[in-house]
Amino acid sequence: MRKITAAQNRKIHMLASQLGMDDDLLHEFVGMVTNKEHISGLTITEAIRVIDGLTGKREYASGSHMTDRQKSYIFFLMKQAGWTNESGDPELKRLDGFVQKQYGIDSHRFLDRKTASGVIEFLKDWNKRQKKEAKEPAQA
Repeated sequence: MRKITAAQNRKIHMLASQLGMDDDLLHEFVGMVTNKEHISGLTITEAIRVIDGLTGKREYASGSHMTDRQKSYIFFLMKQAGWTNESGDPELKRLDGFVQKQYGIDSHRFLDRKTASGVIEFLKDWNKRQKKEAKEPAQA
């Protein structure tokens, strides 16, 4: 197997920088996709999978990554729950904190399909409880 090219290495670091990933997060992502600790140890094919993952292409990491549909639904449920910033967009830091605490995953971007389903079910239950509490009269 041929080793990663210098151009691929630069592209991986450039894409990670654009996504706001620090070196630790990038290496965790590379490990998730390739099961390798260091970028320099990647093959050309593995580097392509990492680049595809960083650019948002769907099929990398054995297809287990959260789907776009799941991500959109999570964001929809977050808006319903009020987990938004001043402009009404989903508060991603809050989501990242939740997945870190509950699942030990540093960022929502690294959710697999099964874990994303768990986040969806939690948010659905959260919204249901909030609606129920809002309907119940205050007890004195």
